[in-house]
Amino acid sequence: MGPRIRRTSKRAIAVAATLMVAAGLTVVGAPSAVAAERASFDLSYGATYYRGTIDFYDRSVTITGELRGLSTGCRKGQAYAFRTVTGGTLDRGTTSTVCNGPVSRQIPLTADVAGGAAMVQVSLLPAGEERLLAYCFVKRGEEFCHLD
Repeated sequence: MGPRIRRTSKRAIAVAATLMVAAGLTVVGAPSAVAAERASFDLSYGATYYRGTIDFYDRSVTITGELRGLSTGCRKGQAYAFRTVTGGTLDRGTTSTVCNGPVSRQIPLTADVAGGAAMVQVSLLPAGEERLLAYCFVKRGEEFCHLD
């Protein structure tokens, strides 16, 4: 091979190596901005409960869990998304009532502010009432919803 062919081959190898490194960095780079921060919650009252996860996204929050009610104690779940840890309600949602359960239930909340919700409250309520049987708060970045 002449000197010109060797230089071209070396350049091609260098370009290929650079592309492979760049592709590798893209694959193992920073996590996507849409990845959720997840916390768990476990609310109980007698033999009934609402337990699951809270996923914080940039402009929303999703509460997903198992809600157990009894024929003698129907239950529903409720959640609030807050702008800051000191308040400013962004959204409120409830599940449908469960009387024969455990049943999977989800509460989607809108948090349409920069950075999304800073804090969420999840509650267990008796059907047809606004009285809280059990509730907890979780700040974005925490792993567990703290009972109050």
